[in-house]
Amino acid sequence: MIQGFFQRAADLPHKPIPLAIHLIVEDALRASWNKLRKSPPAGFLIITALEDVVTHELLKILHGEIFDSDDVPGFNREYFESPKREAKLENFDETKRDLMPDLLIGMVGRPRARIPWQDYLFIECKPVDQKHPAGQAYCDAGLIRFVRGDYAWAMTSALMVGYANKDYCILPKLDEALKNRVSIIPTVAYPLPCRHSNATGFSETTHSSEHSRTFTYVQTGVAAPKIVVRHLWLKRD
Repeated sequence: MIQGFFQRAADLPHKPIPLAIHLIVEDALRASWNKLRKSPPAGFLIITALEDVVTHELLKILHGEIFDSDDVPGFNREYFESPKREAKLENFDETKRDLMPDLLIGMVGRPRARIPWQDYLFIECKPVDQKHPAGQAYCDAGLIRFVRGDYAWAMTSALMVGYANKDYCILPKLDEALKNRVSIIPTVAYPLPCRHSNATGFSETTHSSEHSRTFTYVQTGVAAPKIVVRHLWLKRD
């Protein structure tokens, strides 16, 4: 009698995140970064603060001042859930169950997902400077998580944020790092600027790269498709 009442959730991967959603979130991060630069909390030095401290302070502004305000059109409760930091999630085959992506942005009105607790815009943040070259923390401890199925494995896009010091730019730094890691991070398309994204005095134009993934969905037995990773580098100085 109730046959057909329940609809099967969309399969893997989940529905793509529209470009407009990415652009709104990136603008919100830029606005938060600008506030952090201009009005840092007592004792906080953006140029030397550790990654976790920077991300913590960035989230406080993103959630407490930018979200659901008029600062960034569209970054409100009509379209987004409250930003989250370091929520514990499992990887693609549940061999790791305590993974903590830096930031998660949930979206209102998304199609019903097969694995709803994995249906987010995943954001990973890393420093980029002399002590943390683009090929090390950013790629080897950050970007690779999207390739091997730790983060955003149910999704087809994600966002990397770089806290970049002076003279560290996506081109050529990230481009060179990826070309030196073809066996570890399979790259289908190297970083290119997004024509819908605008640079500011404190951030680069967002670039995007595309990568093959190295795992198969245990739920379906189908190889995971490529993932587009957007790169937003915020300037520390």
